[in-house]
Amino acid sequence: MQFFGRLVNTLSSVSNLFSNPFRVKEVAVADYAASERVREEGQLILFRNSPNRTWDCILVNPRNSQSAFRLFQLELEADALVNFQQYASQLPPFYESSVQVLHVEVLQHLSDLIRNHPSWSVAHLAVELGIRECFHHSRIISSERTRRRV
Repeated sequence: MQFFGRLVNTLSSVSNLFSNPFRVKEVAVADYAASERVREEGQLILFRNSPNRTWDCILVNPRNSQSAFRLFQLELEADALVNFQQYASQLPPFYESSVQVLHVEVLQHLSDLIRNHPSWSVAHLAVELGIRECFHHSRIISSERTRRRV
């Protein structure tokens, strides 16, 4: 009986992995050539992906403009716009300061932190992420100084 319980939990986890609209995935920028660019801020682009009827947010790899990471793929425009704005306001200091962030696992962790803790400053996110290079970015330093004054 325990075996079947574990099997069901494993299958549930695997199906959730593939159905999670916030699962970070490496993609080619060329995959979005036929999609409409809705918003763009720095390396982040929000696409209206008509064939899939989704709103896709990608982070173009600053080290290779042909490669990107899809941060989310949502069905509702309003949700996509809110999430895009949240990512656009918090992601830049991380991908600008550390190449370590440009890995699927690290971006997944950072993405989860941003969504699960929307009130956290970039300094809070940097501490939780624990990548030293990020602490040298001016926005993270500024955020930490502001937090200490409060």
